[in-house]
Amino acid sequence: MRLHQPRREATICLVLCLAASSFLVARQTELAGAAPAPGGCGTWLPPVEGEITRAFQAPAFAYGPGHRGVDFAAAPGTPVRAAADGVVAFAGSVAGSLHVVVAHDGGLRTTYAFLAVIAVHEGDRVSRGQVVGAAGGSGPEHDQGGLHFGVRLGDRYIDPRQLLEVCDLTQLVRLVPVDELPAEPWDARRPYAPGTLTSGGSGVTAVAGDLAGALGDAAGGAFDAGRRHWDVMIGVAGTAVAAGARSVADAGAAAGRSLANVATAVFARSPAGIAASVAVDVAGGAVDWWRHRRECSDGSPAADGTGGSGHLLMAVGGIDSAGAPDDPTFDLDTRALGYHDDEVAYFSYAPGGGAYSPAQTHGDLRRAGLGLAEQLKRMQREHPGREVDLIAHSQGGVVVDVFLRDYYDAGDPEYPPIGTVVTLSSPHEGAPLATAAADWRRSPVGDALIDAAQGRIPLAPADGPSVRQLDEHSRFLHDLWNDRLPDHVDFTTIGATDDVLVPATQIDVPDATKVVVDVGGSPLGDHAGIPHDPGALGVVRAALEGRPPPCVGIVEGARGVVVPTLITRVEHALGDLPVVSR
Repeated sequence: MRLHQPRREATICLVLCLAASSFLVARQTELAGAAPAPGGCGTWLPPVEGEITRAFQAPAFAYGPGHRGVDFAAAPGTPVRAAADGVVAFAGSVAGSLHVVVAHDGGLRTTYAFLAVIAVHEGDRVSRGQVVGAAGGSGPEHDQGGLHFGVRLGDRYIDPRQLLEVCDLTQLVRLVPVDELPAEPWDARRPYAPGTLTSGGSGVTAVAGDLAGALGDAAGGAFDAGRRHWDVMIGVAGTAVAAGARSVADAGAAAGRSLANVATAVFARSPAGIAASVAVDVAGGAVDWWRHRRECSDGSPAADGTGGSGHLLMAVGGIDSAGAPDDPTFDLDTRALGYHDDEVAYFSYAPGGGAYSPAQTHGDLRRAGLGLAEQLKRMQREHPGREVDLIAHSQGGVVVDVFLRDYYDAGDPEYPPIGTVVTLSSPHEGAPLATAAADWRRSPVGDALIDAAQGRIPLAPADGPSVRQLDEHSRFLHDLWNDRLPDHVDFTTIGATDDVLVPATQIDVPDATKVVVDVGGSPLGDHAGIPHDPGALGVVRAALEGRPPPCVGIVEGARGVVVPTLITRVEHALGDLPVVSR
């Protein structure tokens, strides 16, 4: 509906809405007595009998575009049924659309989104096949009927078809240690929100994540399809941004940042859309900081050579580092962290584990992760049973991600026990400069400019497998975060406020403690300076000793939210410069 319509049109609309409401109330009574429908060869029942019109699509990275559920074809008024027994965790309106969320045994939750009417109440117990509402409600891409159906296992969205298509329950059941979430057969993703906001969370936050995911994905699909008028999209985006702000206040950054995707998808690169998403990103970062204030310590000791973990250390350098295995590959003050010189080893990018050159850091990061696995096995043979900490800088943190996700097995005696993992300015979510470089490489002019700049401009990204893999849209990053990292790993990620090579917006890791510090000096020096910065080392020492991180003041906290967000936006804009247009 357009703003500032004549009063007569508004009156007509009100009458029509009242008539529609009367119909829906009558329809709700009819739905309550409807008999369960057959279907589904296993325990889980499809919510409607229609075909799937849009499949599940995991995003390439946190907050990235995707589709965190499936859409069913369903005529308006079609009864929507509970997929399994459970308890209604939410039944109501979010951003103008009706939703029902049902909690099931085993940490599963199902979402039935964009309903025309709701037939249950929060707290109701529902049985498999019981009607929870009717299809046909409105949403960013659901104004012609249909149903969005989502499933979450804990904090992870999974493909609902994996539940609906299972006839033999042994396909779903396997024995696992009690402290390990099943990695198969679920298509597990990263949790929705980064940093310290992903550790479990309340029921309210979990439900907010369900609803925000449905709204954000629907809006993204609406923009991609290009099927809506501009005035309708503006109205939806405005509602979603407002709802995002409320969600940040009510349920934390998870819902707020998810709803930020609505504005980003609808407005694309328009100034209004950029401003809206920046505002919500900053609001979400502010909630991160507030949560950090509640979990930090004002009395954390400095890294002065005392304390520490008492473990061995494997230090992993980043791109353009050199040295190893006995010579330092980056400027990490290991003595300040309490390590003795004979307790420290440095990872090597060379195939045999010997000394390596900067050029070898530009190779395949998967191969580097395998190399880290082999070098840790060597440490286990030399020091059987001795616990090993991992501290990585820059790209080295992604090498650690690959090792933990693809190779490390806590039950494999060939590996040493992994103690604390700390990364410093590591692009776990990709590097915006690498993304911009990928955009430039698609143009002959941009490709030539990058070639000319290499070796002359400090920020000019080199062309190699690792740089291409750090493109935020790369297949490598998509595959890297298909599964979560091992749950028992104690992970801390640290970023620098003014780092232009790896902005602090890119350092998030699921379930990790995240801290942004003000390194000081020039922006070009923050990235190289963080491994020996006293503030950053204080955070590392706290992590090694299992204590809360040092508290960050309000001024430093505000800078740590706003500045990295703006740096990231500017670097993304580099890929849109006219010179790289094809």
